Amino acid sequence: ICPAGGKPALHAAVDNGADAVYMGFRNATNARNFPGLNFTEDNARIAIEYAHAKGCQIYLTLNTYARPRDWLTSVHTVDSAVNMGVDALIVADIGLMNYIKKNHPNMRMHLSVQASASNCQAIQWYKRQFGITRVVLPRVLSVAQIRQVISKTSADVEVFGFGGLCV
Repeated sequence: ICPAGGKPALHAAVDNGADAVYMGFRNATNARNFPGLNFTEDNARIAIEYAHAKGCQIYLTLNTYARPRDWLTSVHTVDSAVNMGVDALIVADIGLMNYIKKNHPNMRMHLSVQASASNCQAIQWYKRQFGITRVVLPRVLSVAQIRQVISKTSADVEVFGFGGLCV
């Protein structure tokens, strides 16, 4: 799984064999919403079509906690991403998870690293409550702790290969 902060990164990942790419929109739903990075809705639609044509999945990050003033943006982003055909949503906010579960029950959800689920009890709770299928573990866990989590949960587990570099 490779991050894609824009079209060149997405094309590089897809063209070089990535199985999946995660990306974000240029709005408050994305923790890396920096000038010059990320996707508008129009660019995202084109990127998703490009990736899917080459057999690559697209995951959309919604890895912030929706503040009251951002709730409608968050909901709109979810609805747009689902309509565009993303393969999964990477979500941190439990209110947004609840919205997705109720309004898009077939949409695959991954638990964002921002949710800080670092033990199998927390992961299983998210799985029961919201149907998450994958968890991105916090970077603070040791390899032994990661092994322990993997052995005790039925969710897929994702870890960052190079810490804060988000690879």
